[in-house]
Amino acid sequence: MKGTLVLSTAVLILPALATAEPMEYSLDMSHSRVFFDVDHQGYSMMRGMFRSFDGTLMYDEADPSASSVSINIDASSVDMYHDGLNNHLRNDDFFGVETHPSLMFESTSVEDLGDGQLRVNGNLTMIGQTHPVTLDAVLNQAGVFRGGPKIGFSATGSLDRTAYGMNFGAGNIGTDVNFSIEIEATRPGEGGAPAGMGMGMGQ
Repeated sequence: MKGTLVLSTAVLILPALATAEPMEYSLDMSHSRVFFDVDHQGYSMMRGMFRSFDGTLMYDEADPSASSVSINIDASSVDMYHDGLNNHLRNDDFFGVETHPSLMFESTSVEDLGDGQLRVNGNLTMIGQTHPVTLDAVLNQAGVFRGGPKIGFSATGSLDRTAYGMNFGAGNIGTDVNFSIEIEATRPGEGGAPAGMGMGMGQ
């Protein structure tokens, strides 16, 4: 009887594993962030962020290499905590937001390195140019929130801003830009918090 029960359970589980596929997750915008750091004349590393972005995450728990991600960033939301600097960043010396209102990252492949470590290869489009960018990502946690699946990732990477034609201040302002991304995401329609919901740190 016990052997029959085990076999029956296996019969139920194996088809589910065989048909596993990426599932769509919505970004929890109240707990997701995009930061960047750039050297300022050798005196300090200046930190900034983008306050407005959205995206789609397709995650396959059984086969993370089948996952994908796209992130669209509002260029005008750039914030380095100084109004004068922010206005300069929005003009044509830097992001030229009137002509190029957004930055877009689209993954092209995901490498599963084991133990929750991932390498996400993709293309970043910024101020009218597209170049490859690689993210080193880690799955922080997969769990359940308000009855629905929830996952969290941290990712880091770097780029040369002059490759995109952003040459202003090169020599005084660093050309290598390091960035970090913190993402929490939930399955829409499965009890998770709606994307963009304003929630406190304990929620």
